[in-house]
Amino acid sequence: MINVVPINPFIGANISGVDLNVLSDSDFDIIYQAFLKHKVIFFRDQCLEPEHHLALAQRFGCLEEPHPFFPHVDNYPQISVIETTRGNPPGESFWHTDMTWQAAPPKCSILFGSLIPNEGGDTIWVSMEAVLNTLPLDIKERVMNLTAVHGLHAFEGSRFDSKDEKGQSSVAEKSKSISQVTHPMIARHPETGLETLYINEQFTRCVNGLDDKESQTLLKTLYGVARQPEFQVRFQWQKGSVAIWDNRCTQHFAVTDYGDTPRRLHRVTVIGEPVIPA
Repeated sequence: MINVVPINPFIGANISGVDLNVLSDSDFDIIYQAFLKHKVIFFRDQCLEPEHHLALAQRFGCLEEPHPFFPHVDNYPQISVIETTRGNPPGESFWHTDMTWQAAPPKCSILFGSLIPNEGGDTIWVSMEAVLNTLPLDIKERVMNLTAVHGLHAFEGSRFDSKDEKGQSSVAEKSKSISQVTHPMIARHPETGLETLYINEQFTRCVNGLDDKESQTLLKTLYGVARQPEFQVRFQWQKGSVAIWDNRCTQHFAVTDYGDTPRRLHRVTVIGEPVIPA
C-alpha cells in the first residue's frame, strides 16, 4: 500500500510501499497527485535500471534531448550522469531551477542515487510558491508584471567542461548556439493554476526595464526570501534513493560538502512548456 507522508506544510513528501519499476495506473496517479501537491517527492530502496528509469520518466511526459553539457549513461543519451570522482570534486553550487535558459524549461526531473558517499551530498529544495506568498504586498505588486532575462552561467570551467587540443572550452563552444531568454517573474503553474516566483540565482541575469543597480537589488531581496529554511526541504541521499521534483515551482541546491568522495547520480528530465505569466 502506497504511503505518502508530507515533510512540512510547504514542500516535500516521502513515499513508501511502492516499487517504481512496476507501477499500476492507479499507483502512478497517487504518485502524480503527490508530485503536484508536494512539489518534490522522495523514495528509498529503489533499483532503477536505465530502461526502467526512462519508462518511469515517460509517464510524466516526453523526454528532453541529451543535456548539452552533462555526460550520459552509455547507450542511454537521455540519462544524464552527475558524477564526482577522485581528483574531480564539484565546484561552487548555486540555487537554481533547471535549464531556465530554455524558452520552454523542463517540467520535472527524476534523479536516482547510484553511488552515494557515507556522509554529505544532501540536496535542498525550496517552494517558490511559498516564497511568493510571503512577499510583502508592495514587492509582489512591483514584480507582478515584470520579466527577467535568463541565460547560461557556471558551466564553463566546471567538472562538465573539457578542453580541446587548442585549450578551447567545450562549454564555451556549445554555448554559442544558446541565446538568452525572457520569462515572467511571476508565473502560473500550467496544471495547478497556482502562482510562483519564477527566478533563480544561477540563471536569472537581470530584470527587464530596470537599471543594473535596481535589478540586482530587487533580485537580491527576492533571493534572500527564497533562502528562508521554513520554505525548504533537505534530502539526505542513500544508494537507491529517488527524487522527483516539479521544476516549474521550485529551486534546488546541491550541498557539495563531500570533497572528491566518489558520487554518481542519474537524471532524466521531462520536457516542459513556455512559462505562463500570472
